[in-house]
Amino acid sequence: MKLSRLFNSLPKRLAAGALVALAVALPVAASAADMVKIEAQTEVANASVASSNWGSSTTASYNEVVAVQVIYDNDEVAGSGKTANNLRVKINIPNTPGVNQTINTTTASDNSNTVNGSAKVTLNRADAYLQYIPGTATWKHAVSANGPLTTTQKVSDAVVTSANGLVLENENPCQAGSIVVQARVMTPGVKITKQVEKLGESDKWSTNNTANPGDTLKYLLTYTNTGNTTQTHVIIRDVLPAGLTLVPGTTYLYDSSNINGVKVMDTIAQGGVDTGSFTPNAGSEIEFQAKVASADQLACGNNSLTNMAVAQPQGMQQYYNTATTVVSKTCTPNQPTFKCDAFHVTTADNRTVKVDTFKFTASDNSKLDSVVLNWGDNNTVTTNNLVGQQHQYGKDGSYTISLSSFKVGGKTVDVSGNCVQTVNFTTPGTPTPPSTPNQPTQLANTGAGSVFGIFAGATVLAAFAHRLFLSRRLARQ
Repeated sequence: MKLSRLFNSLPKRLAAGALVALAVALPVAASAADMVKIEAQTEVANASVASSNWGSSTTASYNEVVAVQVIYDNDEVAGSGKTANNLRVKINIPNTPGVNQTINTTTASDNSNTVNGSAKVTLNRADAYLQYIPGTATWKHAVSANGPLTTTQKVSDAVVTSANGLVLENENPCQAGSIVVQARVMTPGVKITKQVEKLGESDKWSTNNTANPGDTLKYLLTYTNTGNTTQTHVIIRDVLPAGLTLVPGTTYLYDSSNINGVKVMDTIAQGGVDTGSFTPNAGSEIEFQAKVASADQLACGNNSLTNMAVAQPQGMQQYYNTATTVVSKTCTPNQPTFKCDAFHVTTADNRTVKVDTFKFTASDNSKLDSVVLNWGDNNTVTTNNLVGQQHQYGKDGSYTISLSSFKVGGKTVDVSGNCVQTVNFTTPGTPTPPSTPNQPTQLANTGAGSVFGIFAGATVLAAFAHRLFLSRRLARQ
């Protein structure tokens, strides 16, 4: 009423404009009301000095470890039901050399605001840079609203390596969590590269390629001492993922003393190979082969096989690089077949039906997991034991009883055969016995002749009665 009076009091053009503005604003306000508000904060600490000394900035030197933490929270009121769906965190570790390093983070969900954060790290050398340490991503989170961060677990490196970060959970109202990763301060000293090609190819080395199940791949690991001191006992190893198996006897070391290569022990995928000592700008190469798993050992679709080359001179940290091979496997869905051989119901009093027969045939002797029985009156029942199921209808009528949504061997299948039956119910009415009409009393004929006869008889009777009365009176006198 107040709005109507307000618009009635405005000039017509102004009122029309206000109505348009209100129509536009209302959907926007409704959409904003559906959004979930989240909060996030980014902190850093020098883990080599004091990992608990969190702040918006820190300093670090060669070989020290910097820890990065993102703390997030669903800021909605507990019990509001406003859950942040697929809450994800992305941490960007810069790898460009420089004294001043900025770590940027992004926290968001499918239905919330996006929170961008950052923290500063000051390095002691202009040629130093940060390198993420694989396997250090740790997630702490609460299991209830306003609860402590008591659950701790390792999570995927995708929080750093993936372009979109890592989806952690559906964050409930007033529930919080944090994720911590580590990066090491690097200075020029070690360079390790990793390349791959299929066996039989020539000079097609790359950091990523494609292959088929059962193919054999060749890997080339190249190490270089880019520092200004001699590096000793340089261990080179490779971390093979599931789906790749080292081919025994294919590991060869190439260096200045072995320009044609020398076969070494098959320890490249285990403890690694000690390649010796190298002066500045010197290095080595290791080549080996690995076989891709057969199709029956791979998942349907694209299988991304990423393995990591690791170089570690004595007394120094590990240096990493990777190569990826995508192996595709095409799968034909194994759809079980199902045939409904017999389906029958019997009827009883009070519009009641009962399933008394159900027989089926399934491929591979698959077990019937469940079936939906539709009684034909918008009532259904899901069961794996049809025989004996009963139903009573609320009124007379014709009903088509059918079976649908079969699950056989864990899969939904199409149905053919006689899985339908129709029943009819008509309650006979109770007849009302016809009433016996009352027999009317028959009146004397009152026609003209009859009336005269009656009158004459009455006259004679009256005369007789009068004579009798007079004779008795005279006798008494």
